[in-house]
Amino acid sequence: MAANDFQFSELQHDLLTELFNLGVGRAADSLSQLVNQEVLLTVPSVIFENREQLADRLGGKQDIISVSQAMNGPFDMHSVIVFNPEDSFDVVKQMLNQHLSDETLAELQSEALTEIGNIVLNACISVIAETLGVKFTIHLPVFRDTNADNLLDETMQHSNDMLLTIIVEMALKQNSISGHLIFILNADSMENLYQTLNAMLENYH
Repeated sequence: MAANDFQFSELQHDLLTELFNLGVGRAADSLSQLVNQEVLLTVPSVIFENREQLADRLGGKQDIISVSQAMNGPFDMHSVIVFNPEDSFDVVKQMLNQHLSDETLAELQSEALTEIGNIVLNACISVIAETLGVKFTIHLPVFRDTNADNLLDETMQHSNDMLLTIIVEMALKQNSISGHLIFILNADSMENLYQTLNAMLENYH
């Protein structure tokens, strides 16, 4: 099946949305404990787009702060948590101690955000794995202070084809801090995900 005309059935789409809804719900709980406040989420959006469209969605050449993890299993996927630079700093401030100096917080930013990304992304993936009854190998988290173009160049090195992205917007309830949870699959992984969803649906019958 060519990536450009790849489509999920309505049942597959609903299952995929619910699967990630469960996952990001666990992720939000984990983040909430780290920053000591409620984290609000949107319903996951399932989008087929090319890398240029995804880069534009994330800000193109604008600076972003991200932590990403590659995972391999029944399907391969890159999971990424993304903030703009100002909000990423505020997240660290909420997590560590609002009374620390900005200089100290800046020194700790990459380490703190990497820990946030590791906890939040693993929480999400563990739910997805449990629900599907599968196992994934999850690689170490990678912190990047760059732009969306470079981020995708580094995480999706060999993919110029259509991508499947699952995007969730999140916001800290008590602050004007927002970010995104993004899950990216290339064409080969889409086909594997398609088969995984089919197998799960067959088990329901």
